[in-house]
Formats: sequence, structure tokens, C-alpha cells
Amino acid sequence: MADLIWRLLSMLWPVRVARWEGRYQPLELTYELGRPVVNSRRANQSWGSLHRLWQQVFREVLPPAPGPDTALVLGFGAGSVASILHHEHRRPTRITGVEGEPRMLQLAHRQHRPYRRDLVTVHVDDAFAWATAWSGPPFALVVVDLFVELDMPAPMDGPTFLDDLRRLTAPDGVLVVNTIRHDEMSADRSERIGAGLRLRFGTVEERMLEDVNRVFIAR
Repeated sequence: MADLIWRLLSMLWPVRVARWEGRYQPLELTYELGRPVVNSRRANQSWGSLHRLWQQVFREVLPPAPGPDTALVLGFGAGSVASILHHEHRRPTRITGVEGEPRMLQLAHRQHRPYRRDLVTVHVDDAFAWATAWSGPPFALVVVDLFVELDMPAPMDGPTFLDDLRRLTAPDGVLVVNTIRHDEMSADRSERIGAGLRLRFGTVEERMLEDVNRVFIAR
């Protein structure tokens, strides 16, 4: 009953229903226009603008159904990418997720946006350490969505992580990296990420989405 009331009230104004001190930043669960979203103080962390961003990207990069057969999501969050692939596009993709914030996984398990749990394995780990340690096969789709508030962690533009991303992406696969340019430092970091990807992949395209997001699509 409470969930229904929150949904109805949120059609008039956002309704914050819970707040936590996360590992990296404060998090809150808010209902907006009838749907739950996860926010930090300054940024959407799952289901809101990020959900719309990945909807737009996947309409362009997904191969013909039923692919991709495997996907890696570095920054699994509360399950937006898994929900889009499984529920909206009806793809039986086996997803490996990496998420360093346990609270996000608790929210994912509440299934506000459905995905197939039998096809998802999530590791609670630092994404950069996990990427370096992974010794299994590469993935047909690799999604990178790593932020603390609006800022990308420092290792994202380093050669070690960029080399890892190339190794993690199958030869015929696609890598999608979300970056944000909201100040001079983040713009420089985004530029270095794009330059590093162009050194390692055959083609790299860019998309500007949601005003400040610069998304790199590498093949």
C-alpha cells in the first residue's frame, strides 16, 4: 500500500522514501513521476536519467536479437542495464556485474525494475581491481558506468584500465563507456579516455546525451 501511495504522490512532486550513507556517497530512494529512482546528492545513480541514457545507447549498439550472449557491467548499480536488456529488449544475455556499493545491490534485489536473476552474477568488488584480475573469456558487450557523484574515478583514464577494457571486450564485441563533462577536470579526463580508446580499438564513436554525458562507443 505504501508503494502505491508513493507512486501517486510522486506524480505531483518527488517523494524521498529512504536515505542511507553509502560506501562512496549518500544515497536516497526517491519516487519521481510514479517510478523509483536512486540518487546521490548531485547525480542520478540508477533508473532515472541514467536509465534513459542506456535506453538510447542500446537502441543503437545492440546486435540483432537474441544477442549479445554475454555482457559485463562495471558499475552495476541497481540494475538498470540488466533491466533494459532482459525486460525491455527481451535479450537472454548472461550478465556479469561488478558493483562496489552493497547498498545499490540491496536496491537491485528489491526488483523495482525487473531483470532475470538466473542470468545475472554480481560481484561486490572494486571495478578496477576486478577488471585486472579477470582471467575468463571476453564479453560481447562491456558497459562502463563508474562515478562518485558526478566525477569519474581517477583510474578510468589510466593505461592499465584502458588495456583491461580492450582485453575484456571480445574481438567482435562492443564497449560503451559513459563519461561526464561538468568542469575542466572532468572534461580533461573524458578527453583522455576517448584518446586512449582510439589507440586500442578500431573505431570509436561519441554521443552527447542528457546534456553532460559523453558516451564512447568502441568496436
